[in-house]
This record gives sequence, structure tokens and C-alpha cells, in this order.
Amino acid sequence: MSEFNNAPIPNDGPAAPNGMRPAPIMPSPAPQGTTVCGIVGVVFGALGLVLSFIPIINNIAAIFGLVGAVLAIVAIVGTFRGKKRGKALSIVAAVLSVLAIVITLAMQSAASKALDDITGTSTSQSSSADADKDAKTDDSTKTDDSTKTDTKVKGEQDMEGDLTDMHVKIVSAVRSGNDYNNQPTVLVTYEWTNTTDKNNSFAMLANPKVFQNGQELDTAMYLDNPEGYDSGSYLSELQPGATGTVTLGYVLKDDSEITVDVTNLLDFSDTAKVTYKFAI
Repeated sequence: MSEFNNAPIPNDGPAAPNGMRPAPIMPSPAPQGTTVCGIVGVVFGALGLVLSFIPIINNIAAIFGLVGAVLAIVAIVGTFRGKKRGKALSIVAAVLSVLAIVITLAMQSAASKALDDITGTSTSQSSSADADKDAKTDDSTKTDDSTKTDTKVKGEQDMEGDLTDMHVKIVSAVRSGNDYNNQPTVLVTYEWTNTTDKNNSFAMLANPKVFQNGQELDTAMYLDNPEGYDSGSYLSELQPGATGTVTLGYVLKDDSEITVDVTNLLDFSDTAKVTYKFAI
């Protein structure tokens, strides 16, 4: 028994100066699982990316992208600190979310530019509009000298006439102030009457164009509105039977005469047209 009692104690390492042995080094804790924020961030980012290409709905896409970006940042911080797994997943969530926001902003910017140039204004017209006109033969909004016997007017009319959903008169065309790019402009004034049975604007019904030397003129944009120019008149709605005035500016190419044409917005064959030439 004495031999066993006197057996040397195994030496696991160098002893400290005070005879105490150092505590063993514990390994750092392993990550506790895949980051939930990263997974949810990928979902929000993917939804935002898909919706970002759809006009109007892409407003929601920007929100999804923002939420996804915040979740991706939280996930990236957690994975870099070693608390969670899924570093690549977190980066994918961040990329998808940023793309959703960028594409949404780009699509909305393009739509805004199209509206400013007045080239993207179009609306769906009711397929029952013609039937409603046939039924309203004695409507009080019709004048004695402009009663329609057909729901679709055809032919070219000089300065004033009827289109499918409106009566329009080209009142005047006069030189105006320079546009934002310091180019000369002409201000054209239209007078129109809403002959539909619902509220409508000139932009919803008419397709006004101005030509010079056979070339269509660009719509003018002003830094300071010139005298007589009402920037909101083009989109202002009128009630059925009401009459209003619209002013639009156009960028001139030279001093030659201009031709003003007004046709139905959705009548691409120009079967009905009100037109007039002005000397500038």
C-alpha cells in the first residue's frame, strides 16, 4: 500500500510559481444556428425585387427592400461576430434588398420623366361609352348646332369641331417666354367641352400635337411660368357638359408657321381631327 501512496502524481504541465496549475483553455462556443434575420431578409429582398418592375405597386417594393436591408445588416453583424451561421445568406439578402430599392427608384424616375414630357399619358376608356351616347339623344348638354347623329365623328375640321368625347376649339398660338433650356416657345390655347357622361380632363381625351416644317415640336417646360400659361389646366377635370381652357407650351425650331392638330387620344388612325395653321 505504501508503494501506491508514494506513486508520483502525473504532471499535466508546468506548475505555476505558487504551485497551482493553470486552468485549461476552453474553446469558443460554436455558432448557435443559421441566422433567422438573414432568411427573412432574403424573402423581403426577393419580393421587393420582383415587385420593383411593376408600376405603382413598386412603392411597396421599396418598403420591402428597406426592411430586407435592415434585416440583412443585423444578420451580417451576427454572423461576423460568430453568434450565427449563414454569412453568405446574409450577403445575398443585402444584395437583393439594395437591388429592389435601386430598381424601384429607377422605374419611378422614368415614369416621372415620361409624365413631364407628356408622352406617357394614357387611360383605359370604358367600352360602353358609345352605347351611352346612343341613349342620350336629347341630353341637355348638347347645343342646337352641335348635336351628334353618330357616336364617332370623322374627317378634318378647321380650327373647331367635335371629337369622339369632346368639342374642341384651337383658340390661339402666340410666342411666349423661353423654356428652361433658354429655347424660344409658342403658347397654344385650347378651349374644350366635356361631352362624356363622367368627369374627364383634356389629357384623358385629347392628343394635341404641334408641327413645324413637318416635324413634331417638343412640349416646353418652364422655370418661370409665362403670362397666360396654366400648368395645371392640362390635367384639370371638367364635369359633363362643362367648358374649360387649356394652355400648353411647345419649343420652336425657327420662325416658320406651325400646324396645330387635336385628335382623339386613343384613335391612332386620326379619323377625326381639328387642325389649324398659325403664322409665328
